[in-house]
Amino acid sequence: MSIERKYQVFVSSTYTDLPEARQELMLGLLSMGMIPTGMELSPSESNNHWTMIQKLINECDYYLVLVGGRYGTLSPIGLSYTHREYVYAATKGKPVLALLHDAPDFLPPERRETSREGDVRFNDFRQLLQQKCLVRYWNAPRDLTTVVQKGLPALIEKFPGSGWVRATDSSATSELEVCMLKQRIEALESENEALTQSMRPPLEQLARGTDQVLLSYSCNVFVKGDCKVTSARTSISWDQVIASVAPQMLDEVSEMVMRQALEEHIAPRALDDVQAQWPKAHAVRNVVLDTDSFNQVKIHLRALGMIRKCPPRPGRSQVTWQLTPLGDQAMTQILARKRR
Repeated sequence: MSIERKYQVFVSSTYTDLPEARQELMLGLLSMGMIPTGMELSPSESNNHWTMIQKLINECDYYLVLVGGRYGTLSPIGLSYTHREYVYAATKGKPVLALLHDAPDFLPPERRETSREGDVRFNDFRQLLQQKCLVRYWNAPRDLTTVVQKGLPALIEKFPGSGWVRATDSSATSELEVCMLKQRIEALESENEALTQSMRPPLEQLARGTDQVLLSYSCNVFVKGDCKVTSARTSISWDQVIASVAPQMLDEVSEMVMRQALEEHIAPRALDDVQAQWPKAHAVRNVVLDTDSFNQVKIHLRALGMIRKCPPRPGRSQVTWQLTPLGDQAMTQILARKRR
């Protein structure tokens, strides 16, 4: 989907000698769909005037300086206002297109500097622009539309700007970009999962089936009517682990659901586990699996290829997991009833 992107262009020039050229340049920019801006007022020494110029330059995408045959009125810092604006734009990293008259010495006297000092300043500024900027030349005001239509695209191609888009276009584009990013994330997650699968150690090296895993947990134990918090451990097989969590994971589930499934499996045997430490215990409540034990189970099931991490979903930050086809097959073999 193509988007109509408009660029804000600050136009700087001397004031009294270039009204027709400046107007032609503005019309050329408008015909290109640009947003021309600048200070159309005569130079002023007020702080408010310079502050406004700085604000406009800061907001622009590109900076155009239009130069005829005059250096212009000097600002309080000793540079002409046009020169000062260029220096500020350059320090802000704005891409600059300089539109220079191709024969300033042949302009009418009223459009050239009248003093030797003015000529020196003008020539120095012109040479600076030729050395530092992308330059295009013009002769008559009517040339400027064609000149800027050729020069500005070259500047945009070399220095792409952010520009402006309509809010409606931006919303549609954002939705498209989000959709593309989602697809890319899912593709990368699939690639990552395939890579993880290829890097797993051979199954014969991993504990599985009736091999035991030792899990630590905490719980409330009741002894002669008193409630105490204690730690305990239990040993279950990997088949029992799969049998407890797999039925919950046919669809995506959070880690909390996986953890609760293991805790529910441990709970019926918890009283036997804690009676080794508390022989007179008569009840156990609130089994909470230790984080290290849960992570051990989660990593091992992933190493066995039984579960996979799911791609993130919009608006949801929690990690989710799902049974793989291999995990589904293992669950079926463990839990399905056999013929007698």
